Amino acid sequence: MKYPVVIYPATEGGYVAEVPSLKGCLAQGDTIDSCLTELEIVIELWLETAKKNNLKIPTAISIINRIKNLSVN
Repeated sequence: MKYPVVIYPATEGGYVAEVPSLKGCLAQGDTIDSCLTELEIVIELWLETAKKNNLKIPTAISIINRIKNLSVN
């Protein structure tokens, strides 16, 4: 599954990429490309950990509905 990603400059330099739908799922890198490469690894680890701990993993429809609700308010 693909999740929306937010990328922004880090205060100490480089970039931060985060997946708002997966709480605490973020990565840093010197370039946007390196940041996104790291984020792919972090997403896999986040999902593996969630599955092992029987945590709810957001579905595409739940993410779409949340975005729709934000845009209505």
